[in-house]
Amino acid sequence: MAHEEPEPVFDEDALEWSSEDDSLAQAVDEQALEDEAAAAWLAAEEEYVPLDGGVGYLAVGGTEAGSIVSALPAGSPAVVRDTAPAIVDRDAALTGGRPIYLVHRGTRHANFIPIVMGDLHYKKGRHLAIGTIAALPSAKPQKLASFFDQTSVAALRIADPQCYRLDDKILRLPPSPIGKRAFEYAPYLASPENSDWVLQVMEAQRSVGANLLLTPGRALNPDEPQKSLDAVFQEADRVLALTEMGERVALNITIPSRWLAVGALRDRLLDEILDQDQFDVLYVRVQWAQTKAFAPTDDADLLMGIRLLANLCQDEGRALLLPQTGLTGWFALAHGAVGYGIGVSGTEQCFAEHVFRRGRQGQQQAQRYFERQMLHTIDSSSHDVVAQTTGYIACDCTYCSSLFTTQPWSHALSALHHIFSMGALTARIQEDADRGGRHGAVRRIVRTARRWSNELPLGPGDVPKHLSVWDQAL
Repeated sequence: MAHEEPEPVFDEDALEWSSEDDSLAQAVDEQALEDEAAAAWLAAEEEYVPLDGGVGYLAVGGTEAGSIVSALPAGSPAVVRDTAPAIVDRDAALTGGRPIYLVHRGTRHANFIPIVMGDLHYKKGRHLAIGTIAALPSAKPQKLASFFDQTSVAALRIADPQCYRLDDKILRLPPSPIGKRAFEYAPYLASPENSDWVLQVMEAQRSVGANLLLTPGRALNPDEPQKSLDAVFQEADRVLALTEMGERVALNITIPSRWLAVGALRDRLLDEILDQDQFDVLYVRVQWAQTKAFAPTDDADLLMGIRLLANLCQDEGRALLLPQTGLTGWFALAHGAVGYGIGVSGTEQCFAEHVFRRGRQGQQQAQRYFERQMLHTIDSSSHDVVAQTTGYIACDCTYCSSLFTTQPWSHALSALHHIFSMGALTARIQEDADRGGRHGAVRRIVRTARRWSNELPLGPGDVPKHLSVWDQAL
């Protein structure tokens, strides 16, 4: 598809789109932000906690924080006050016994993702399974393989081929959705017509160490529904035919929101999924409109579609993963989804439709803070007001202790707080599932957040508008 729009300048109010070189990453001093985040961790002494069952040690401090070692380094005593959970394997995680929390590697603060994953596993790992997603077109294969090696606590390691980038006639993507570096890092994107293309997509995932393989995941066209469905499932069946012993495959589907929000299309999609019982794991990416970064959807029709999809998968014993959904994916755990994905950028919280916006040169990155108590991301200045409200519960994560005592504002520490806090919310669902299952747990969290938020002195841009729609949907 030809695009005649000029390249946009950085606009903090615009929604960034996942790429190997996105404008936001260029607009901030990445090294300075990472140094701020690193300072808090590198100042800590090295500590190692034994894993349950005596199968190794989890580093919980120092330069190796987040990694697992089979034996203690010389001179490094273990912390004996408690233990860390044993690592859940891939197949055990996919049974859905614990909600699966998938953390995107992303293009920013990637070096710190293994650290926060290790922190989460240590503190919350008995109530959630942790996984990670790395986009194949986003970095060199060697870098992604190294990242997977570092994410020792990840039960699932997914290398997303992002073949939907080829479908700019179906999805609303930015100009040139496949850049020069994406072709370099993921050469299969240049040859979708080759007879061995599906094998190329599989080999790219295998080469970096993925333990859950994805089918290509081309976008489903709502204007040619049956033709598009047939093509996607034919490719998926070819993947199954090429699977080797010990491998496991997830049916990868990318859809515009119409497929879930419109009744006739939704019925066709659900019927087709029901018929494709050779796939017991689904990895579904949904593109929807979003007006504000980090804001979950309040589209009632779309939420109903997500709910019906999750219900179907739960009823049929399929594991539904919603990889790029943030808080909306967390909400879907109430209806039968087994896992969802989140990252530090707006594009990893929502696969949003691209909207061209012209930015203002030199505009500063917004200082955002995720408020777990209100299930919403707000401006740091609003946080200062909310924190003085009666009943406010301050976050006690490792990152906030440094975030609010250092200047200037650390976007890296704020991002790590967000990732940890959403992981804690995910574990809380499992912790509180005795009364009404996960649906009951999510309902109670949402209603408590709505009641508390209604009393807050918030500006229009910080009001969690999704909570009333979610409350009704529950």
